[in-house]
Amino acid sequence: MTTDSNQAPTSISPATTASADSSAPQLINPLGFIQSSLAGVTVDDLLKNKPALTMLLHDHNRLNNENGSLSNELNTANTYVRGYENAKTRARTGAVFQAAAAIPIGFSINILTGGNTALVTTGWAVMAIGIIFQGIGLYYAFWGEN
Repeated sequence: MTTDSNQAPTSISPATTASADSSAPQLINPLGFIQSSLAGVTVDDLLKNKPALTMLLHDHNRLNNENGSLSNELNTANTYVRGYENAKTRARTGAVFQAAAAIPIGFSINILTGGNTALVTTGWAVMAIGIIFQGIGLYYAFWGEN
């Protein structure tokens, strides 16, 4: 069986594993490969065959290293996804506060420019509430939980 150096050996179908010893039971693993032969090599082929065992161990080591590398990449990707989800949540919270800030700011400007001097203090108080909401919205959108 020939394998490409970048490609892991694949399982062999039961029809292609027929050997001189056809009385050996073909045990099928739930994963789908035959247990009596792995990557086209049987246990009998490996017995007292140092180069074949060495190649098998090297291939196993390479697959373990590749698996570890892929696990690290998956963890890194999951970390990025969590970070992006947190950023989206902060941006939404900031947007809600900024939208809520527009209402008191609008009312306060209306009150302050209405010409009624008795409501000037109320206008400034409502303006302060709107500015506080705007500050909270900016904080969550840009700096919150970083």
